[in-house]
Amino acid sequence: MKRVLAINGALIGIDLGGMMFDKSFQFVGLQLPLEILRPIRHFVEASGLFLSFVDAFPERAYHRPMAIHTLLFDLDGTLLPIDQDQFMHAYFGLFVRKAGELGLDEKAALSGLQAGLKAMLANNGEMTNKDRFDFVFSQVSGIDSTRFNEQFSLFYQHEFHQLAAFAKPSALAPRIVEKAKEKGYQVALATSPLFPAQGTEARIGWAGLRADQFSLVTTYETYRHAKPHWHYYVQVLDELGVEASDCLMIGNDVREDMVVAEHGMETFLVTDCLINRDDRSLHPYRKGSLQDLSDFLEELPPCKQ
Repeated sequence: MKRVLAINGALIGIDLGGMMFDKSFQFVGLQLPLEILRPIRHFVEASGLFLSFVDAFPERAYHRPMAIHTLLFDLDGTLLPIDQDQFMHAYFGLFVRKAGELGLDEKAALSGLQAGLKAMLANNGEMTNKDRFDFVFSQVSGIDSTRFNEQFSLFYQHEFHQLAAFAKPSALAPRIVEKAKEKGYQVALATSPLFPAQGTEARIGWAGLRADQFSLVTTYETYRHAKPHWHYYVQVLDELGVEASDCLMIGNDVREDMVVAEHGMETFLVTDCLINRDDRSLHPYRKGSLQDLSDFLEELPPCKQ
């Protein structure tokens, strides 16, 4: 249920996100920035009136019109419900154990992995995330990355799948993707490219999906930035041949996924596995559970492009 601003109990049609509606709750199309809302509040309160927020419905009135034809889906925590902290902790453990089995120094391998991940997150675009990881991993661990990659090649086919135990796949995910495609929307998997293709395809499979269901899947072999860097999204847009305004980004991480709203992209925040490290306000975003997302996509008109 949404909350709409009222003066002395009379609805004036401004919701918490600053969007204007008429008295029947139909979207008018005006965005009111905070610098306009604050003087309204001060004026009303100085006049001895009171401001309050009351429940408004129907929910679909808050689906402002969109001119989109491409849906960008995050994977972990969105199409694949998963506890990200538990998953990464277990991933580190499996990685280190495999390094030990290969006769490598486990502490050195862990230090290299951690440094390599940080380097990919801070990648400046001069090289792919894979090349950045390999360079830093070798530099920090003292382990030759080329030899290590050859020895480690079967890890994502075997041991990595043990991590599926931390996922709670939903039957909604395949239905959501297929429904979007049936309606004519282009769908892409915009997961932060910190894993090789094998590791990404494994997680796609845990979600009950296949990589070939998407027009694009982002992995560390070809991408030069990671979320929330805007240039990661620029590369996605360039490869798809679309503009930010053509897309709806669907994700569960406020910092990493909702950043696109600052660049004119529509958003939907999936809250089942919500990540909000900065405790930011969620009011500016469409949001709801995976079931809510499914309902939202059911209401979307067929894509005209």
